[in-house]
Amino acid sequence: MPMEQAPSPAATDRRQDVRHAAVGAGTNFLAILAGLSEAAFHPVAAHLFGTAFYGFYRWGVSCAEPLLRLSPLGTDKGLLRHIASHRVAGEAELEQRSLRTAFWLTLAASGVLALLAFLFAGPLAALQGKPEVATAIRFLAPSLPCSALILVLISATMAAKTMRYNLLVRGIAQPFSLLLLAVLLGVLVPTLAGLCAAHLLAVALTAALAFWAAARVFRAMPLARALWPASAPGSAPFFHGEMVRFSLLIGISEFLNSILQRTDIILIAFFAGPEKLGIYAGAEALSRVASNIRYAFDPVVSPVLSEALRQKDMGRLRYNLRLMTRWTTIITVPLLLAMIVFRNELLRFFPQAFLAAGPVLVVLLFGHLVNGTLGLTGWVIVMAGRSRIVLINNLVSASVNLALCCLLIPRMGLLGAALSSASSVALLQTIQLVEVALLYRVHPFSRGFFKALAAGAAVLLLAEFALGAVDLPSLARLILRAVVVLAGYGLILVALGLGAEERELVRKFWRRVFGGSRP
Repeated sequence: MPMEQAPSPAATDRRQDVRHAAVGAGTNFLAILAGLSEAAFHPVAAHLFGTAFYGFYRWGVSCAEPLLRLSPLGTDKGLLRHIASHRVAGEAELEQRSLRTAFWLTLAASGVLALLAFLFAGPLAALQGKPEVATAIRFLAPSLPCSALILVLISATMAAKTMRYNLLVRGIAQPFSLLLLAVLLGVLVPTLAGLCAAHLLAVALTAALAFWAAARVFRAMPLARALWPASAPGSAPFFHGEMVRFSLLIGISEFLNSILQRTDIILIAFFAGPEKLGIYAGAEALSRVASNIRYAFDPVVSPVLSEALRQKDMGRLRYNLRLMTRWTTIITVPLLLAMIVFRNELLRFFPQAFLAAGPVLVVLLFGHLVNGTLGLTGWVIVMAGRSRIVLINNLVSASVNLALCCLLIPRMGLLGAALSSASSVALLQTIQLVEVALLYRVHPFSRGFFKALAAGAAVLLLAEFALGAVDLPSLARLILRAVVVLAGYGLILVALGLGAEERELVRKFWRRVFGGSRP
């Protein structure tokens, strides 16, 4: 009887990577489902506090967002790269130094930025002639250090390939506490200050939970000792110099990227009133749900890409980029289809005036389709340490977004803002695709990727246009569209053929749920 051959190291790595992708993304996907309470927060806040106060709050959050993305100085991304790289090389001391560097740089930078935001709130309000702007910024400024430390500490746990705390902290605790506090203060103190206070309290509670999560993950190196080690003559440096150099450029890139994502909201505040701002902000917040699938894969793919690049294993790099891009696309497409088909039903959760934002929501969703299906490619550049390229990419896309917003918002209103945002996102992803193809000879495309897009296009044509032309009662049309979107996409995708990894996951699911082998 021939001896059974042991699996090759490459095959073992691939099985481990597939398991890590499935478990990690599955856990983060649960975090997204739990985080849908944050999507519920927006219509609840608009109803309880009023469209105008909700608009001012969202403007304050949009102004704080670039500062929040700058606060870690890129160390949240630096942790995803360096902790994974040091772990695979067995460099425990450098791993500790990475965490220490991220913590103290984030605390210092976020404190300074929070103080600056508080001090400049008055001049910003005077510039717009709206004192409510100062109220929003002053209440939200103290949340910056807490929010930044949440990013860094949870990034550290995900860099260690532990995803469950992201589910607990950012998926469950943060959005649920925000929703509950908004309801409580909306009843007791239905003012702009009350809404901002709900945000601040929710972030503070979540930050405390993030500290607990990081202490659990890094038990092998007690968190207090890692953050402030006892000094001794000849001891290792306090900070991780290489990580600082890498992270600073990433931090500036993140700042520019946040401007890319928030320029539309910030400029609408100048070109339109608070009511229009509130309507657009609600549609924009709703559209972000479509990119959440990709964000679930970001911390899953980044450590694997870092390990592959450290080991110079281009085959593993190519395999994981295509695998996780395919999975991201397969899940993102039906979510986006459902949001397009049922956009009016979703907007009805908001006050009546929000129904006018239907076309705006559709344009924003197509921008998130590009970001959600192609966004993992940019992680190759980040994990390779090419932070200067990342900075240039974000500078170009942010500049284009700013120019388009100034050109289109005065002419087209809210729809012009949506077109500017979607176009600049598409430009950024296209640039990154070309760079990764030229520098590393890899791309994210596979047959499964195009099958998912083809299935989505077929379902969209059927649900949006074919069924829209049929004379049916509203309820019957709604039910039929739901059946087409939920069942039609899956059936078409199966008919086109699933990949080997997806078939294996289906077989495992079948055995676990029903027992035995799948027929």
